[in-house]
Amino acid sequence: MNVEELYDKCIQLDGIRKDKQQEYSKNKINISKEKRKAELLEMARATVIKIGEDTQNEIKNYIEETITFAIQTVYGEQFKFVVNFNYDKRDQFEIQFFINRNGILLEPRKNTISGGLTDVCAFSLRMVLFSLEDEIIGIIILDEPFKNVSKSFIPLVSQMVKELSDLLELQLIICSHTDEIIELADQIIQL
Repeated sequence: MNVEELYDKCIQLDGIRKDKQQEYSKNKINISKEKRKAELLEMARATVIKIGEDTQNEIKNYIEETITFAIQTVYGEQFKFVVNFNYDKRDQFEIQFFINRNGILLEPRKNTISGGLTDVCAFSLRMVLFSLEDEIIGIIILDEPFKNVSKSFIPLVSQMVKELSDLLELQLIICSHTDEIIELADQIIQL
């Protein structure tokens, strides 16, 4: 190889080097842009997770406070309603309900809980879920929602129903054969 060929080869290699430097600079800029996008996406993800957790806590508190109010109106201060949100072993979202009686958590499916307490919890849980709907329902028709409540608690149940329906702005139509519930109604329609 002569000097001219060597000179041409050097110029050619210098051109390739400059192209590679430009390509490197562009790639470096693109990498920086992609890192910034990834950071922004991670910030957005963290924000969405935070909003989800805050919303979940608000709903949890709303459910717990409302149902606890209903239970305590009928059965006393020793009862509280507890909601646990968690993930099971298969990473599936799960909601568990408990009755806290004087600090002891009772699970409705596993522990003995009176039918009346179960009826009050089920009734108030329905009311809460209806109140969380996007569309305002307004009127709810229920058939014998307190069939297992002891007659001695019926006046307290009536008070709870009135307060809960006012609080949640729901109109209730309750079908019942229980004279004590019928007598405490605002309006009675006999069929």
